[in-house]
Amino acid sequence: MKKTIVICIDGWDSEYLDYRQMNFIENNKTNSFTKIVDSMMPSVTNVNNISILTGQYPSKHGICSNYNYSLETNQGVYLEENRYIQSETIFDIYSKNSLTTLLATSKNKLKTLIVNNLNKNTSFSAEKPSKEDIIDFGIPPSIYSIKANSWTIKSAAKKIKEINPEFAYITLTDYAMHKFHPESEESMEHLKLIDEEICNLIEQNMQYEIFITADHGMSEKSNLINLEEKLNKYNIKSKAVPIIKDKHEIHHSNLGGSIYVYLHNSKDMNESKKIIQNLKGVDEVLTKSEAFESLNLKKEMIGDLIVMGDKNTVFGDIPKSKFPRYLRSHASKHETSIPLVAINSHQTSDYFIENKSIGSYIINSYKTLVE
Repeated sequence: MKKTIVICIDGWDSEYLDYRQMNFIENNKTNSFTKIVDSMMPSVTNVNNISILTGQYPSKHGICSNYNYSLETNQGVYLEENRYIQSETIFDIYSKNSLTTLLATSKNKLKTLIVNNLNKNTSFSAEKPSKEDIIDFGIPPSIYSIKANSWTIKSAAKKIKEINPEFAYITLTDYAMHKFHPESEESMEHLKLIDEEICNLIEQNMQYEIFITADHGMSEKSNLINLEEKLNKYNIKSKAVPIIKDKHEIHHSNLGGSIYVYLHNSKDMNESKKIIQNLKGVDEVLTKSEAFESLNLKKEMIGDLIVMGDKNTVFGDIPKSKFPRYLRSHASKHETSIPLVAINSHQTSDYFIENKSIGSYIINSYKTLVE
């Protein structure tokens, strides 16, 4: 039985490799590989973490955004509960077979989304640690700081040494990636802190296969489009829901590079698509069926249209006067280029073309073993 550790560095764009050499890569060149792969679209946290953990596209696992909206009820829900996942995760498979697992997250929303309370596993988050976690690991820094992620990795390493799990998943937060230029002092310090802890974790666990990747990248944004406002000028009633929308508005102000548009009248579909495609800053507009075919999204979980912006564009309904002075965000195709690092892997690099390839490899390897 091959034991595995997966680390998801939230917002770790391939661009970061141009600014800081990561020692966990340099120190393990003889038994590892590094390559650039694709993340899922939309390039947001929930979609990609669940794709990694299921080895499936969103059309199968059903998580197509951070927030799901219903036009019929005019209500939405944050996708932060395990019951929304429609495919088995590695945690589900291992738990059914009495294998030990560990989940360590910086954001608590990923802890509640990923783990099923009925499954036997060990899990904790930096955002909402239990009293026992604080006794074990100390009081965590704020998740709105550059020190939160290194605390999560260090705490996970300590727990791995204690329980020796068959599978450990460590997923971080992208606060630093949202707030600081890649070349800034704060960004460099953040990368240094997580690099040191990943190096320590690898050194202590050379018996494990270890994969390090990202859920999405990050880009600077300067152009804002309010799609509801644009369509309203043509008497088309709609609801535009940011795919990036979550409770961590301090990160991105719920402004992302793609958005779902729900139309009050389906007869407005063709005209709406034509209007939106002609807007400056829009790269592509897809219907439900086109999004299923092109992006592997589940029709029942998305809007009538998905609109994707160019590298500088975000979508939302805030006044332009309140647009953040400096904004880095994601969710478009321009944030799908991410690194993947494998250490002690028994699989060749050609197998890994997307971040979800990690999950499919782990699941297929286990099923082959037990069969």
